[in-house]
Amino acid sequence: MNPSKRRDRSIGSDRPESHSGIAVVESGAPRLILLDDNIRDRGGHYFELAYLLLCGAEELGYRCVLVTNRDFDLPSIESKDWKVHRIFRTRRLVRWSMGVDGDSRLERNLDGRPIGGSAIQNLMCRITDAIAPPSKRPTRMLRQWSDDFLEMIRQTNPTPGDQLLVNTGDDFALLSLAHAMQRESLPPLRVDVLFHFALVNRDQHDRTRRLRQIGQQIRSAAKQLNPHQLYVHATTDSLADQLRESGSGFPIQSIPYPTRQCHITHGSKGEPFTAIIAGMPRAEKGKDAIGELLERLEPTVLRSGRFRISMQLPADRWRRMVPDSLHDHCEPVAEPTASDSCRALHIVTSHLSTESYHRWLDTADVGLFLYDPSRYEARCSGVLLELMARGVPVIVPHHCWLARQVELAGGHGSIGFIYQDRAEIPRLMNEFADGRNAMRSRCRTHAAVVAERHRGQNALLSMGISPSVRNQYAA
Repeated sequence: MNPSKRRDRSIGSDRPESHSGIAVVESGAPRLILLDDNIRDRGGHYFELAYLLLCGAEELGYRCVLVTNRDFDLPSIESKDWKVHRIFRTRRLVRWSMGVDGDSRLERNLDGRPIGGSAIQNLMCRITDAIAPPSKRPTRMLRQWSDDFLEMIRQTNPTPGDQLLVNTGDDFALLSLAHAMQRESLPPLRVDVLFHFALVNRDQHDRTRRLRQIGQQIRSAAKQLNPHQLYVHATTDSLADQLRESGSGFPIQSIPYPTRQCHITHGSKGEPFTAIIAGMPRAEKGKDAIGELLERLEPTVLRSGRFRISMQLPADRWRRMVPDSLHDHCEPVAEPTASDSCRALHIVTSHLSTESYHRWLDTADVGLFLYDPSRYEARCSGVLLELMARGVPVIVPHHCWLARQVELAGGHGSIGFIYQDRAEIPRLMNEFADGRNAMRSRCRTHAAVVAERHRGQNALLSMGISPSVRNQYAA
């Protein structure tokens, strides 16, 4: 279907509870229009982040509008009195960011063409761009996003009282935004862009030069946005520091990354305890370390019957990722269960719905994180917050955002453990089992702190998005 022919769609009528009651949003209240071309379904953290921010906006008295990828399955969303526009044809603009998760190495102009190097460097970059599939080339992705953004403008007709929020932005997304907004005369609008992905790794050899390039690209894009107000935010303090170091020229504000309000879990009453490795494996989440970890766990942890490992692995690849010696101890299932299976490895082979995913997290006694600390130095983990908000102890790598969350709660041994090397994980798991009651008690106390700090409403307030002047709450 042509995205220009899609119409507004409402999503039900139930509203989240606020501290003082049920949010009542007036029909004439200003809107928070949240855009994310990555949202194609309810799975994963793109949708979760958008959902929690919009819940926060509703609590602040805003009418909510969600603008997604055109493939988003509208009937699958929870009932909400929001408008949804399925418009964007692109996804993952971060592919052409100059940051850690992108492939660009040079600054680009508003058309997406490389201009930041010498003549030969720019030529080589254009050749590299041309090798990409036509639909993934930077110039085409930028133009499509720009066209679709303007289609969103025509459908939503934002006014100066509304708030526009780009959910998962980056330097290339800012170019796309600037390209769109300089093509059409619009009333002055406030646009907030939330950066989530790191600009550089901790030990990156060209760190200073890369940050300077990214800062220059952000400034170039921002110049094209007058008379609109652009605000740039980051999901971690470290990422905010990187954006400041880049010389972007913005007073960067970090936000408390929102997490879902949930019940405190009390864990298993006895052995075996369930250790969860949540999320489909990716390189930065330690995909290549899973087999080695399981081999380390087999003699001292798994065969002792103290623990049961529960994790997500692709249905067509889990046998290659699990050591052959443990295949007989695997229980592959499409949906996680709280069964009393005696199998040591519980393998979830499907992408989970939001409800199934959160029910699965409720079964955890401890969360294991194999993340690459260099990739997560400035990048947050929604999974970590989801477990911490449940009062679940965690085992995380050192020198990264995850370790800092444990340090904020008291440090190593408080609400979890921080390892220097993955070889320490079997010993730390046994330490958890031996002292679990005291650690669980500390985790339950800290869970309330995490849940309150990381509300969607607080994330928006940190951005400077104030409560609507027409906001009211029913008692």
